[in-house]
Amino acid sequence: MSDNPFFKNFAKSYSSNNSFKSGKDLKTLMNLLPASIQIALDVATGTGFVALELSRRSEKVIALDTTDAMLSEAKKLLTSNKMTNVEFVKSDYYSYDTFLKFDLITCRRALHHFDHKEVFFKKSKELLKENGILAIIDMIVPDSDKADLVNQLERKRDPTHVAALNEGELLFYLKSAGFRIMKTEVESEEMRFEDWLHPVETNSINGIECKKFINGLSDSELKSMNYDRHSNTMTKRRIIVTASPAGS
Repeated sequence: MSDNPFFKNFAKSYSSNNSFKSGKDLKTLMNLLPASIQIALDVATGTGFVALELSRRSEKVIALDTTDAMLSEAKKLLTSNKMTNVEFVKSDYYSYDTFLKFDLITCRRALHHFDHKEVFFKKSKELLKENGILAIIDMIVPDSDKADLVNQLERKRDPTHVAALNEGELLFYLKSAGFRIMKTEVESEEMRFEDWLHPVETNSINGIECKKFINGLSDSELKSMNYDRHSNTMTKRRIIVTASPAGS
């Protein structure tokens, strides 16, 4: 299994990124979860910030990721915090094979990297205990973005980006997979173009392509994707949703 090239190159940058380390969405997520968890699975754990928080209230955490560089940063984080109840596994989620059933499955800021989202939710339901919780945090595109401009821009920044959903699409996938929605919250973060682009450099090939794409859009198109040309800022919206297998 080959490493994700984008995250292989930028793992250290993500490990020091304040938004990932202590973003409001992480605090909101933890407030929605039980105070005590037996066993949790953190999908696409990245540099381990969710795994660290889960380790503080779980007996055991499995931290899953496809990229060695990200797992290496996550191990450093957990080791520096003297947490020993986390097992790191290099695997993609679709082929992850385990006999375990989880009380909690989390996936923060990564769902947009999954191509077959219906498979993601089916797999999650199969791995959860009857009363388990699936917790998702991910960016959502505005309903007004009919031309899918946000996803086009994101793919210019990071070619491994597949597609972010709008809120309705995400909830539809959950319900179609047999989940009962427990709680949803949507948060907004206004950021300068350079902050959105991070860790990609503005003068890199990808950075230049992103700026060229934005400059080529009309004011109405930019408005549809929550981008303000005058202040050079984008408003990114993230959904935090918890769900449980229907009937539980």
